[in-house]
Amino acid sequence: SFTRILTAFNNPLLGVLAGTVVTGVIQSSAASIGILQSISLTGKLTWGMAIPIIMGANIGTCMTAILSSIGVSKDAKRVTVIHVAIKVLGTILWLIIFYSVVAVVNFSFMDKQIGVVGIAVFHSIFNIVNTILLFPFQKWLEKLRQSTKA
Repeated sequence: SFTRILTAFNNPLLGVLAGTVVTGVIQSSAASIGILQSISLTGKLTWGMAIPIIMGANIGTCMTAILSSIGVSKDAKRVTVIHVAIKVLGTILWLIIFYSVVAVVNFSFMDKQIGVVGIAVFHSIFNIVNTILLFPFQKWLEKLRQSTKA
């Protein structure tokens, strides 16, 4: 079932949505990345399919923080808001930047099969680059945290 769901999307936004939903349901990006790696062993998963799913998995992993923030202090809820904001903003930036470059430069690897290591490497690069991209916005994120009425 997961193979059909996760490989059915050619639209990156639907891939992000699928990754978000699957990861949100199982509440673990490590588990969803593991599932994605298992699917890659079938040879049916391309880089173009996997990249948005990995982005979505990073948003879906926020479900654990969201559930944990129920009935806790205002500051704990604010941390959850920042966690979600970082994951969502990072994904939006990646979608804009990465797919803008893909529109101009035809990356031949996008249609090639992705392997277990490729998924792990992209997942790591995605998170490292998100941190670098969002670092200049730390003051804005702090203002967001302070303004949260949670």
